[in-house]
Amino acid sequence: MKTITLAGLALAPLFLRAPLAAQQAGRGAALPQLAQELFLAETAYAQEQGEVQLTLHTRFEGGTHTRLLGEYGVTDRFQVQALSPALEDGGEGDEGAYEAGVLFALIPGQAPVALSVAMDVSLQHGEAPQWEPALIAARQFGPVQLHGAVSTELGEPADAVTGTLAALFDAGRLTPTLELVMQGADDDFVVPGLFAHPHEHVEVGVGAPICIGCRRSLREVRLMLTVEP
Repeated sequence: MKTITLAGLALAPLFLRAPLAAQQAGRGAALPQLAQELFLAETAYAQEQGEVQLTLHTRFEGGTHTRLLGEYGVTDRFQVQALSPALEDGGEGDEGAYEAGVLFALIPGQAPVALSVAMDVSLQHGEAPQWEPALIAARQFGPVQLHGAVSTELGEPADAVTGTLAALFDAGRLTPTLELVMQGADDDFVVPGLFAHPHEHVEVGVGAPICIGCRRSLREVRLMLTVEP
């Protein structure tokens, strides 16, 4: 219940003016892409038609765990993506699965808000496919951009809903971020992060997830490198 409540609070202010923003898309400023990817939360951006984006996401906790994400814009509003299992030997749990997905932007990218739907599937040897639909919204408030998402794993119990809320701060070539992830019965996280843009087509980020209410000590750092070849 707490996750559903958080998700409603996260998405409500983003949805309230979405229809008006869509009608004014021609007059409003486009939603800037302050960070291409986030560490645990989701962004509502879709890749542009013909655009390829590659992301290396490395988690440091008792060794390195690196996954490769590839995204391709089929149109300006529809993208496909694929995520590898951990490139190092011994990937476990979610990090041992192949994932594929699609994202469709319900509101065009030139609008001052973004609203997208996504569907991901996780494929792991010896297990049934896991489908995860998501609804993602974003809106700009001055120098701050908010992204809220609600997702669930089909076939899981009714409380297996994940809600995320991320704040991105526009500081030129730097983008400080703060992510909040609520996972129902599972652990919840706050993730402070910082993304730098040394080149128009290169993004580098570092983040440190902090577990809320965990009984175990979490000493984890994440690095992310995104390029658009």
